[in-house]
Amino acid sequence: MRILALDLARIVGWAVGTPTDTRPQCGSIEIVRGDASMAKLFSEWRMMLRDFLSLHPDIGLVIFESPLVPGMMGGRTNIQTIRRLIGLAAVTEELLFTLGKYDIREARVSDVRTHFLGSNRHKREQAKALTMQRCRQLGWEVTDDNQADALALWDYQIACLRRDNLFSRGQ
Repeated sequence: MRILALDLARIVGWAVGTPTDTRPQCGSIEIVRGDASMAKLFSEWRMMLRDFLSLHPDIGLVIFESPLVPGMMGGRTNIQTIRRLIGLAAVTEELLFTLGKYDIREARVSDVRTHFLGSNRHKREQAKALTMQRCRQLGWEVTDDNQADALALWDYQIACLRRDNLFSRGQ
């Protein structure tokens, strides 16, 4: 089973691979231009995700970052950004549910950063730079922080699966 990790935003970072892969595939894609309407953003994302999944029928688990509540963003957000992030998560869940064959999961950014960087105490820009650096240390070539965030999320999910497997074997 392959795992798809999504860093949802207007520019989506994605990573896909199996738990045994040492070099997952990754990329990033701009859904729409910055001035596009919310309706266009959500519609385009739904079509892009559906097409991506049809090209990768062996994906069984999809994980995405939970949208942050405004209070956790230190005043660096606005209603448009909040609507965009929550809407992208909702469209993703709706499509995956409708298709009916995916294990759907989400993860908090703080948990992913703690797993991947060893700490969640870095400011946003520093955390993004450190995530890109860590990816490169692992031999994962990334060209932007969207890809790096998706790879960190993918790695986090693999660690969760391994941990869950250890606990289930011990019962």
